[in-house]
Amino acid sequence: MTTPGFAALKLAVHAACLAQAGKRIASARAGLEQAREAGAEESKSSAGDKHETARAMAHLELEKQLTVINNLLEMEAALGRIDPAVRMQLAGPGALVGTDQGIYYIAAALGSVEAGDHKVQVVSMHAPLIAALKGLRAGEAVIFRGTRFQVLQIA
Repeated sequence: MTTPGFAALKLAVHAACLAQAGKRIASARAGLEQAREAGAEESKSSAGDKHETARAMAHLELEKQLTVINNLLEMEAALGRIDPAVRMQLAGPGALVGTDQGIYYIAAALGSVEAGDHKVQVVSMHAPLIAALKGLRAGEAVIFRGTRFQVLQIA
């Protein structure tokens, strides 16, 4: 892929990440609302131990959903701090890194996204592979868990 094409891919990947984070946040908020409703329904019941167990379970689900939402909001904030129009020279936060093993967007731990004909792994700086790639330039390589990763281009 040409350098301008790779830079355009970075913009598309970033937009896909924002859309995916937004969908996940909406889904988590719906789950939170369901957990709140379940807790409210259980507080109306008075069936002794069964009631207390159900109420505790609803409370745990509510806490779980809050944790998920907070994590997703942190990912969304991390994406918001990245300007995808800035061209990176090194593998690091905000870089789209094309290797002979795949394409990685160093932003947040969102998993796989598709942009155009490309499947891109969206990962955080804390991912072990990214720690190995950090600071590399196009043309450099690293061995990670027995596999060679050649950096082909960075945007």
